[in-house]
Amino acid sequence: MSTDDRIRNTRKFRNPLFILGITMTAFYVILGSLLLFVKDFLPEVSSEFRNIFAGMVIIYGVYRGWRVYADYYQKK
Repeated sequence: MSTDDRIRNTRKFRNPLFILGITMTAFYVILGSLLLFVKDFLPEVSSEFRNIFAGMVIIYGVYRGWRVYADYYQKK
């Protein structure tokens, strides 16, 4: 591994967009999970809409996580 590769690898964790991507991924997955499994969280939302919306939010969170992974670890 060359010096440039080592420098590039250490910078990945300091990149603000990488940290924001990980944070938003966790936010979407946690929000979707709360909507799906905790019925006291936002009780005014109807159950049909709640389940569909929670599933969409979780899927979007997983997609964002995959994009963060692809953007920062698949580059060569």
